[in-house]
Amino acid sequence: MNQSLTQKQVQHLSQRQIQALGFLSMNSMDLREEIFKAVNENPALEIVFDPLKSKKSSEIYNKKSTITSDAYQAALESKEDSRETLQHHLMTQVNMTKLSPDEKSLCERLIYNLDKYGFYGSMVSPESLLDKNRPLQNKKMLDYCLDLIHNMDPIGVCCKNAEESLFIQAKILGNASDLSLFILDGNLQILNPPNAETVLKKLESFKREYHNKAFAKEILLDRVKLSIEEVENSIHYITSLNPFPASQYDYDSSQIDFEKPDVVLTVERVNGLLHQDDFSTGKIFCDNHTYFQVKYASGFLPEVRLVEGINIDKKLLTDAKAFLGNLEYRKSTIVLQGCQIVHEQKDFFEKGPGHLKALTRRKVAAALGINESTVSRMSAKKNSKYIQTDWGLFPASYFYLSGVKNTDYPSDEKISADLIKTKIAEILEKYKAENSNKMISDNKLCQILNEQGIKIARRTVTKYRQQAGIKNSYER
Repeated sequence: MNQSLTQKQVQHLSQRQIQALGFLSMNSMDLREEIFKAVNENPALEIVFDPLKSKKSSEIYNKKSTITSDAYQAALESKEDSRETLQHHLMTQVNMTKLSPDEKSLCERLIYNLDKYGFYGSMVSPESLLDKNRPLQNKKMLDYCLDLIHNMDPIGVCCKNAEESLFIQAKILGNASDLSLFILDGNLQILNPPNAETVLKKLESFKREYHNKAFAKEILLDRVKLSIEEVENSIHYITSLNPFPASQYDYDSSQIDFEKPDVVLTVERVNGLLHQDDFSTGKIFCDNHTYFQVKYASGFLPEVRLVEGINIDKKLLTDAKAFLGNLEYRKSTIVLQGCQIVHEQKDFFEKGPGHLKALTRRKVAAALGINESTVSRMSAKKNSKYIQTDWGLFPASYFYLSGVKNTDYPSDEKISADLIKTKIAEILEKYKAENSNKMISDNKLCQILNEQGIKIARRTVTKYRQQAGIKNSYER
């Protein structure tokens, strides 16, 4: 046994650093409990606003002041709700439809993912509900199940929002004019205000501006002979549709089998000029006319601040400031990661699902100059953090994808499985158009992809083709 003298540098995390990292991985409800706990223990902190504290319920409580809270709560709980739930009504129709086990399972997940209005816009994106353990559940089956539920009673549920629901209702009913379909297909703002003369002017202006663009193609509006009478008929037809078809049913989420989304970020495309990315304000360049705005969504978190104008113990004040600093660290770190995700996955936020690039947490961490584990705390698959986009609500982990080598990309870049599936579909569509009587095999697909610089094996092509819901050459 020999004695030796060594020197080494060791960094120990302080209690405050541990708390800050813990906040980053917490969902809103867990963090909400931590905030209330801190406020109860430290008189230097106070709650300014609580989003879950209903003004309406407090007014009812004041009116019922002569009744004890326990008795009033018991009276509320004993009141029977005779309305049928939307989920039960839709599932009854699903059970009466001849479906495969995979289709039935997917329909059930879609139905129990709906919010109280019958839409999925505030819930998780339908693409996120595909079960990876069921190979037959793919994009094609998802589209079939969505269309099936759209046509169920009440028609127009399981849409992203009220505007899409109106468009779906008009298409299913089959009695809408071309002008009504044009307005409902993403142009509903033209009806604000719903005055026939004003709407007519807006439509004529829209038509002129559209055809002033280079290479403008024919649109549905070109088939319409615009007149006051035609506009009035469209306004009357659109207002006869129901923007909230699920309003007559109760809401039931008792059988939902996945966590309630904890939305931490929203990403919106905004009109405006931005010369370059500005992470400090959450703005990411898109094109010369628009940019993406990344916002932190506090969700159910109460607003907390330091109590003003009181004498307090110095240690309590220091602890309170540290607690608020850790909350701000969570917010700023999540927004920074969101900005980097939007920067890296710009094609997705412009064009939607099917355009994701290969992206690793290590690359995001390196770009931001933070530890990879910090990125993982925000985007771990087991946690419930979601990002609201124009294409739906997606888990943060959705934007991280592995990839395969592409010789056309820089040495450290790869092409994602998502893009390969899109390329396979494009190749098959192009080949079918050029060779209508011939089918292309997976070997030929592999050869074409390799020629395009994507180094991929035939069996991998087969796997991605199946995941995209495309049949083999013998069945196509």
